[in-house]
Amino acid sequence: MLIFAHRGESALHPENSKVALSHCNDEGMDGLEIDLFETESDFVVFHDRWLTRLLNIDKKVSDLTEYDLDAIKGNDGESIPNLAWLIEYCAPYKFTLNIEIKGLKSVTRFEQALMSLCEKFSFDRRRLLISSFNHRYLQTISKHLPDLKLGLLLAINPIDISTLLNDFPIYSVHLDMDCIDESIINDIHEQNKKVFVFTVDHADEISWLFRAGVDGIFANHPRQAHNIVNQLKLG
Repeated sequence: MLIFAHRGESALHPENSKVALSHCNDEGMDGLEIDLFETESDFVVFHDRWLTRLLNIDKKVSDLTEYDLDAIKGNDGESIPNLAWLIEYCAPYKFTLNIEIKGLKSVTRFEQALMSLCEKFSFDRRRLLISSFNHRYLQTISKHLPDLKLGLLLAINPIDISTLLNDFPIYSVHLDMDCIDESIINDIHEQNKKVFVFTVDHADEISWLFRAGVDGIFANHPRQAHNIVNQLKLG
């Protein structure tokens, strides 16, 4: 069972911050998951639509200007990481980089920026996993960049999961822990897709998912989750 660092090592550092992300490497985790918005002139790593909850600033992320991005500091005292910083940092490692798309103004601009940065920093695009709750983003990307792995995000347990898996090619289904059961895990596996579950840190839930055959989890404390899974493998 793979372990993804959810918004970086967010149990120990501010979520999606440069500090949380720069503590991620190939030791004790298999992947890094981040959230991405398009601003006026860039792509930034941030989860919420607004800066209010995390930074107490009444600004919408998609409206941030280049001046804003230069001036605003995160809870780690650093600037908000952008896509270029992320790709450059992650390039030397081997872990999977899961980019969850939150909000884009242009899918084409995102595709062009991502591919350009992968080339610039010699980032192996086979390590990318692009996911979103907005399935239209994924459908468009599947047409333009068919080699990329795509993850379908769901916060529901649908009546018939197969109806959601045939619109375009996907690699994995990312499910909310609150609505998962063994039947949906089995149904997705029957469609030859991976099952990843968010967000899981409790040992009992990790153990249940491990025994249910889930392919991976997103954890705020990835190294702790990694240790739990190693113990389950030994047991």
